[in-house]
Amino acid sequence: AKWAEAFGDTALLELIALARKNSPDLAIARARQREAVALLIAANAGDQPAISAGAGLESSRISLETGRVPLGVGIPRRTDVGAAGVKASWELDVWGREAAKTKAADADSRAAKFTAEQADLALSAEVARMWFAVRGAREQLAFLETEFATRLREMELVEQTVAAGLIDSDPLSSARLAAAQAKVDEGLGRRRVAAAENALRALIGATPGESLPVAQGVAAMPGFGAGVPSELLLRRPDLAAAAARLDAAVSREGAARADFYPSVTLTGQAGWQADPASRIGQGSAGFWSLAPAVDLPIFDAGRREANLEAARARIDGSAAEWTKAVLGAFREVEDALADLRELAQQEELTARVLAAVRTRLANAEARQQAGLANETELTLARRDEALAARTLSMVVWERRQVAVRLAAATGGGWSAE
Repeated sequence: AKWAEAFGDTALLELIALARKNSPDLAIARARQREAVALLIAANAGDQPAISAGAGLESSRISLETGRVPLGVGIPRRTDVGAAGVKASWELDVWGREAAKTKAADADSRAAKFTAEQADLALSAEVARMWFAVRGAREQLAFLETEFATRLREMELVEQTVAAGLIDSDPLSSARLAAAQAKVDEGLGRRRVAAAENALRALIGATPGESLPVAQGVAAMPGFGAGVPSELLLRRPDLAAAAARLDAAVSREGAARADFYPSVTLTGQAGWQADPASRIGQGSAGFWSLAPAVDLPIFDAGRREANLEAARARIDGSAAEWTKAVLGAFREVEDALADLRELAQQEELTARVLAAVRTRLANAEARQQAGLANETELTLARRDEALAARTLSMVVWERRQVAVRLAAATGGGWSAE
């Protein structure tokens, strides 16, 4: 997936490769593609002659007690007739019924191919999204641990101040509540990490508890573009699959109309027939026959009309599905673009806030070294830094996940060729 390479995360590419190898959903889509190709080959054989070869031996004995065979006329009571030859039959596709069936099977094959490619794209995008969720949850857990440590230290400092009689006990309850809440938030963070990692393991086919990669640094933010709306219709495999299913429905309607016309069949056979069977192959044992036939449908209790109406209903349904898929594709792109615009502004703002908080922390450390600031001021600055860093981390990794959504919504560089 070239779109995944734009993030500059080698671990992501390894995870996508594992998912493609182990995913049962992708295996199902590929199996259905193979099935559609096989059905296309079978449909191509529908307008071709069918030839078979056969051989047989028929032994019989005539009863003399039926009164049907006069005595003494030299008719043998027992015969052993052997036969060998070939048979051929060919239904001429005068009205294009078999050709329409072949076109429908070809469209089904293309739809299955595009569906498998859509499954591959969706799987890769889901792996990328979950991997960025894992990275974000891990990073945010580290900040939550720092927040709890600073809250705990802040509570201890308040306890010492209260014990020294410098302040009353009211601030102590607030400090203890904040420390307890920070501990709860830390636990929730651990649960989020576990849930995200388990979901990712399920996607790549890993066993529970199996180790996942450890990545460092922030993934690059690629500049995916949506392109013009008309291009989107050519760049998504699910839209191509919906269009192919519509083509198949149209072709099947043509086959249903052809059922109203006569069918023309040529049947022939040739070979040898002899008694005894040892004479097979001699010129006098040869035979042949040719039987053209025309079958004109007259009455079938409305079966052909019902089949034609069903085919037309499938056309309407397939057209509606294609329209629904197109509208959904445009909505997915617009939603992703709107989210990216908002998240870009949030990332810029939270990055400025973090820079200001870190400047405050550096000043507090400098004042403490100069003896002008106490530990409480430094602890508060560290707590605010962890909070600001966690907020920025949430925005950064959510923005990467939305970028994955946009890549998938615009086809991920897919092409029908």
